[in-house]
Amino acid sequence: MQIKAKINGISGNFILDTGASNTCVGFECIERFELSAKNSKTKASGAGGTGMTTQISSQNKLQLGSWKSKDFSIVIFDLSHVNEALESFKAKAVHGIIGADVLLEGKAIIDYFNHYLYLK
Repeated sequence: MQIKAKINGISGNFILDTGASNTCVGFECIERFELSAKNSKTKASGAGGTGMTTQISSQNKLQLGSWKSKDFSIVIFDLSHVNEALESFKAKAVHGIIGADVLLEGKAIIDYFNHYLYLK
């Protein structure tokens, strides 16, 4: 499911991924979302591979609809494999992934049938 979100007041398109531990954006979005990126020892793993280099950005503002978090950490890594897969299915490219960290913090309820995400 693709959703809109704002990072530091700037809108972007995201995939909601219940299997992703963390919310992520691509390296190419560091400037777009005004992120302060720092190197991370954590390696990312996912459908595109394992052992991918990451960076982290702390103290960001994240907003989905009326839900807001004012001190949110975002993982930054290479999302090109995700967007290549989306484009092969004629779907729009995304700026990032909304992960389980948002779902837990927002006490999420997902209505798959109606394509709604509810956050407290």
